[in-house]
Amino acid sequence: MKVHQIINSLYKSNTFILSGDDIVYWLVDVGDIAPILEYVGDGVVKGLFLTHTHYDHIYGINHLLTHFPDISIYTNEFGRSALQSPKLNYSRYHQDVEDLVCAKMDNVVICREGDTLMIAGNKRLSIIETPGHDKSCLCFQTEDTFFSGDSYIPGTKIFTSFLHGNKMDAQTSLEKIVCLSRGKRLYPGHGNPIFIQ
Repeated sequence: MKVHQIINSLYKSNTFILSGDDIVYWLVDVGDIAPILEYVGDGVVKGLFLTHTHYDHIYGINHLLTHFPDISIYTNEFGRSALQSPKLNYSRYHQDVEDLVCAKMDNVVICREGDTLMIAGNKRLSIIETPGHDKSCLCFQTEDTFFSGDSYIPGTKIFTSFLHGNKMDAQTSLEKIVCLSRGKRLYPGHGNPIFIQ
């Protein structure tokens, strides 16, 4: 499986494009649309995995739906609510983006701990619940990759001061992430990927 990193213009959040040997793509988080469209070309984006639903990780969602209206959007129950609420996704409180409400809620698929999907190149992707930074936080792993969003950004303290953050949950989630990501390449929500020993 190939992983292509896009560093978005808003807070330098990451979008990762996952691909196998065909022209079907999967995304982890979504920000700037132009570099996604340039990378996938004539291909199809089949799914979007949201590490959490803060606006800097979802602000491109409606533009993405314009180009790929049948895309599946994977999040948890709280994330689904946040996709409909500018207060819960925090877009209401920032001048950088308009109030954000997802245009197609029928596309949302609720994920839970232990769910698995087959994605790019017949890779099995597993869902891990990692609350703490936010109630919507999920991580995604394959046998050799781990997407941690803002639940673990190496060298950065986990921010838990938002309304739906929880310091104790964040610590529990961090311990889980460190354990599960050993021997894998870790792709955080901000910053560069690293290999976890």
